[in-house]
Amino acid sequence: MALLALSLNHRVTPLRVREDIVFGREDGQSFLLCVRDRAQASEALLLSTCNRTEVYSVYEPDPAREHDEELLALLAEVRGFVPTRPQRNYMVLRDEEAVRHLFRVAGGLESQILGESQILGQVKGALALAQEAGTAGRVLNRLCERALRVGKRVRTETALGEGALSASYAALELARKIFGSLERKKVLVIGAGEIALLTLQNLRGVQIGSLTLMNRSRERAVELAGRFGGTVRELGELPRALVEADLVISSTSSKEPLIGYEDMKKIRHQRGGSRPLLIVDLAVPRDFDERCGSLDEVFVKNLDDLTEIVAANAAEREGERPRAEAIVERELETFLRWLDVLEVEPTIRRLREIFHRIREEELGAWRGTIDEETYRRVEELTRRLVNRLLHTPTTNLRRHAGVREQGIAALIHELLTEEIPYPGAAREDAEGDSGQGAEE
Repeated sequence: MALLALSLNHRVTPLRVREDIVFGREDGQSFLLCVRDRAQASEALLLSTCNRTEVYSVYEPDPAREHDEELLALLAEVRGFVPTRPQRNYMVLRDEEAVRHLFRVAGGLESQILGESQILGQVKGALALAQEAGTAGRVLNRLCERALRVGKRVRTETALGEGALSASYAALELARKIFGSLERKKVLVIGAGEIALLTLQNLRGVQIGSLTLMNRSRERAVELAGRFGGTVRELGELPRALVEADLVISSTSSKEPLIGYEDMKKIRHQRGGSRPLLIVDLAVPRDFDERCGSLDEVFVKNLDDLTEIVAANAAEREGERPRAEAIVERELETFLRWLDVLEVEPTIRRLREIFHRIREEELGAWRGTIDEETYRRVEELTRRLVNRLLHTPTTNLRRHAGVREQGIAALIHELLTEEIPYPGAAREDAEGDSGQGAEE
């Protein structure tokens, strides 16, 4: 049995390529079935996010087949992916490295934003998708179970996930501090560039009341709304949208402020009451007059404010990296131990089958020669005797399963199934013949 991971991720694969190979639920299930049926994988898992598309597969090694090449061919067929060489735009990881990679992914160590927690839900979703498709078996179910455990341990035993590491993510963290929760909050995203895209990616999976998108180019806003959900409004409706919004994240390329101080005074009056409005202005030059933040219940933060937060958080997270790495390695050792034991189970079953078959054959010669009660008692005695005789060998076989270089399982299998001539047999026969002649 072999485990393979084919990874197209933000470290090696350009964004324009990653965008083209993202899988949804329905096409993801279809692809998993292709991996199973056409690439002949016994198990398959697909993890597809904005930053990575990864295929994990379990298969029986065959010298005549290149399993990674078959997976690449499938991706090329269904998504038009073009592998590049020698500077690869993908990664191939096998066995131990494949396991370590998924554990690092779940722990937030492979994320574009170190320690981000969204990936944990995405791993859960990938497992659920494989289970629905019927391509998750004993190995991948256990692998994902341990990966999720890694993610949870990293979040509870380290501070790797604390503090924001991007301006847009910091904006959401700041919003949580002000509002307590974003549930039922109205979010307004102004602009449709890279910062807006990252903001929408960070909003995925966050419970909010509503999402509104605005941009000078309506087509681009409609495109983003199609990918991330939400309602598109014209930029001319901005004052009215600000009356209704709770959180605003703005990142346009306008050379003049979209909202001046006097405009905001009117908007603040129309909002009434004490409902806070948080404006995160990530535009350069700024979209909102800096004086807007002097109004009661109007909080305005700019790029410099968030950059300071991000820099401090980055240093703190890096300090937690070694603790998270240690968790990954400990859990990796546990999983590989389980995998090693799984590898020797067929040998153990074969061992038991052979011994019990011999027992039954010998017992068969006694049937009819003794009464049924005596036969039953002898049968029970021999069954218990064989089980006791096999207990220590099978226990030791499982215990030493990880000592791969000794090849214990392979040796036992060979001893049980093949006739191996004794190396000294021919020499001893010759010596025996000579001795006999001398005696004569």
